Amino acid sequence: MPKYSIVVPTFNNCEKYLKPCVDSVIKYSNMADVELIISANGCTDNTHAYLEYLETAIPNLVVVWDNHPVGFSNAVNRGINRATTDKIVLLNNDTALLDQDQNKWLERLDVGDISAVLTQWSDITKQKFGVFFCVMIQKRVFDSIGVLDKGFKVGGCEDIDFCYRALEAGFQLVDVGYKGDFPIYHAAEGTVHDTDLVQDWDNTFLLNQLRLGKMYNSEWYKWRLTNNYERAVFLKDDPVFPRETQRYEWAARNLVGKQVLEIGCSTGYGYQFLPSDVSYMGLDYDPIIVEVAKEQQWSDSATFYHADINTFELGRYNTIIAFEVVEHLDNGLEIVEKLKGHCKRLLITVPHDEPKGFWGEHHKLHGLTEKDFPGFKFEYVDFAGNITKTLKEVSSENPGNLMLCWYDNE
Repeated sequence: MPKYSIVVPTFNNCEKYLKPCVDSVIKYSNMADVELIISANGCTDNTHAYLEYLETAIPNLVVVWDNHPVGFSNAVNRGINRATTDKIVLLNNDTALLDQDQNKWLERLDVGDISAVLTQWSDITKQKFGVFFCVMIQKRVFDSIGVLDKGFKVGGCEDIDFCYRALEAGFQLVDVGYKGDFPIYHAAEGTVHDTDLVQDWDNTFLLNQLRLGKMYNSEWYKWRLTNNYERAVFLKDDPVFPRETQRYEWAARNLVGKQVLEIGCSTGYGYQFLPSDVSYMGLDYDPIIVEVAKEQQWSDSATFYHADINTFELGRYNTIIAFEVVEHLDNGLEIVEKLKGHCKRLLITVPHDEPKGFWGEHHKLHGLTEKDFPGFKFEYVDFAGNITKTLKEVSSENPGNLMLCWYDNE
């Protein structure tokens, strides 16, 4: 009877990865002790023919087949659900065991509740996790906390999530490869970095990280949404900082009409400061932040769209708001002129006479002052968030001011 179940998820790359992986398992394992489960999904190469051959060559082979790509977590879970032993190994198809005695790798893994060849630290969960390219997990762990969370797309962060849940439940994580001598080679991200198989991996991984942060670390989640402090981020029911509060309260006092468009809306937090009877549209160039804005469910009267202001077809609005936007655009002053023609009142804020680098790499225009906005009226916000009619002197206590600018198109 088998003592170990080895689950190998695979998505194409049969010749490049799957065959060498399986060959090494056969060479360095006593196959009488092994139940080899290959979970193939969306494979369009010769994987199916290869698995048919393996069925004639390996006594304890289990094939899980899906015609469509289902993602790493789903593929692994389907393999786990077919396992019949208490010692379940998750092994990526882009690995190959190195020269060793038979079963040595399995014996080294067979310690603790979860044993991994590589562990790393997660800044999101503030815990160590096992990297799931090669890990043994005792069946009792799955029985207690469930399998991998299939909500993580393609592959990424499901190992961090699983280990967090396991450690919180009292299970033990053991690093069996900390000396660097575990006999295995890992190509690392062989599937997800193949653009023929997975497109836009960096964005997908970011979405996975954000999902993890949303579940376990709201402060990290909000920090990551700022895109290295490019934007202010507040979620529903969050306290809003004084300068942001003052800006939107100023906007509420200076609105004209009920049709409001905001450019660079971030999470849409500014909507809560506006009169409840306005019809509000928020635009942002970042599709992720737009989805977060929608999740907040600010109001049925608030809608959010992913759009580039350079190409978005503007309509007519009573008031357009663009706070901390102009300086982020190389053509920011041209955009101001464009916006003037689509509203009765334009409300914008920009840093006053900002030196290059003061607010970081995201700002493209610097040194903006009243002269750059002819026809506008001005007020000012100091560093503490106080609105004044005159500009406050720059000092160590007040390192920078914002200009509150409004333009009437009557």
